[in-house]
Amino acid sequence: MLDVMRSNAKSSLIAVLFGAIIFVFIFSFGRGSSGFRTREPETWAARVNGDLVTATDFSNAYANRFRSMSQQRGGKYTTENAQRDNLKSETLDSLVDQELVAQAAPALGVTVTDDELANEIQKAQQFQQDGKFDYDYYKRMVENGYGMSIPRFEAAYRRDLIRSRVIDAVLGGAAVSDEEVKAAWIAQHEAVSISYVKFSAFMFRDKAAPTDAEGEAYAKDHAKEIQDAYEKDLKTRWTQGVGVKVRAITVNLPPNANPDLEKAARARADAAYAEVQAGKDFSAIAKEKSEDSVTKTQGGDLGFISKGASPYGATLETEALKLKTGEISPVFKDRTGFHILKADETRAERVQTLDEVRGQIAKDQIKGVKAKQLALEKAKSTLADLKFGKDLADSFPAKKAATPGQFDFASFSTPQVADTEEFHPSAGYVPGIGTAPKLSAAAFAETAAGATPMAPIEDNDTLYVFKVKSRTRADLSKFDDKEKHAARATVEAQRSNALYKSWLEQQRKAAKIAKNETVLSYGATNNREAYDPYE
Repeated sequence: MLDVMRSNAKSSLIAVLFGAIIFVFIFSFGRGSSGFRTREPETWAARVNGDLVTATDFSNAYANRFRSMSQQRGGKYTTENAQRDNLKSETLDSLVDQELVAQAAPALGVTVTDDELANEIQKAQQFQQDGKFDYDYYKRMVENGYGMSIPRFEAAYRRDLIRSRVIDAVLGGAAVSDEEVKAAWIAQHEAVSISYVKFSAFMFRDKAAPTDAEGEAYAKDHAKEIQDAYEKDLKTRWTQGVGVKVRAITVNLPPNANPDLEKAARARADAAYAEVQAGKDFSAIAKEKSEDSVTKTQGGDLGFISKGASPYGATLETEALKLKTGEISPVFKDRTGFHILKADETRAERVQTLDEVRGQIAKDQIKGVKAKQLALEKAKSTLADLKFGKDLADSFPAKKAATPGQFDFASFSTPQVADTEEFHPSAGYVPGIGTAPKLSAAAFAETAAGATPMAPIEDNDTLYVFKVKSRTRADLSKFDDKEKHAARATVEAQRSNALYKSWLEQQRKAAKIAKNETVLSYGATNNREAYDPYE
């Protein structure tokens, strides 16, 4: 091998940079890298179809990633940060993927001969002096700079070359057509912005209440649907957990409140607590002192609270479930403010029978159908008004924005106008809504500002009525060779990435992979193997 390298040391190819391999070399070799491996089985981080990813490989690769993250964050990166980022798991997954890529070589007919290996090492810029490969310099760098013997270094280098060629083979199907390139370019240069109002069945449920007679008739004619609905929700809706019926006095605290605001809020809560401890009626104090506008008029009634089944959060649920009937909680704080609770009633867990809830299920299903129909009728009438010149903002004015950090329930329960910024037809994303491919497609089907769709657009169980605010069309006269080349590169990169991810996922599913959980623990003090799944 080295004789081959010496004989070719003056080849005219040595000045050619082999960027991809240099990149692989930088990240895969040297102390603290996946290429710097001993293959000795005394410790292990993962086994991939019987082959080792050693604990040394893992700890060194993790150290490299940790240093890189620290540099990106100006040196302010801790073990706690790494744990939140799941850095150890991601590092090990990356090493496992590298092993899977290398193992795929035989099936793909990928090899690297001695001559090919010599040629690539010669072309690596880090082994050249004055633009020429220098064997003595190469030997010193490998043995002293990387702390490896020449045979072990070349074996590792060959392995990374094989990985690179496997990936090239996998991506051979990533070619894209001229039409795909053109479509991608157009998508990048098309834009639209809209004003819209959305209508959902939920917004009209209060107006869709069925009568008892309608419920009874529906139950008789839809017994199977009701049975299926009951069984579907048996463990969630119809199994009542241990619960406590509570009232609450709430003192609101805005997000990121300063110490003075928090101190003042706590003082108001303490004053209300003192009054109920003195024997005053809890309901009356809630009506007078609670700052929750939704519940204070009902004397702070929150209804039954059970674990994981209320909208009030884990802290309030925990405090409520500590109480027995008649007991009052101390003042406590959660993400919304300070609270005091009183337990009015407790209940044991029980499962409601189908006979008990049959009428309720029937009414719920009727209400759903009616509410959806009301939403559709309102969407149609709104679109008709819009086509006759009526403004969406006049019919459905935007409500006052919610306090930052708090859920904007009005936007969820009430039709109101909203505007988007300009967006492109990529993946059906619409600003302020999310992924809505049908709405996006309908918006781009319009060709000019002021246009409206022929009918309301239904997407993800929501109806949309919109008017185009602005419309930018792609100018194909600007689709010159430079633009084509750039667009092709982008599309091919996207196709390659998707193809590689899909192929790698197939390899993972077919592989036998075992991970040593000890090395993934942030509290572990050593990397000795905890168990051997193959013994």
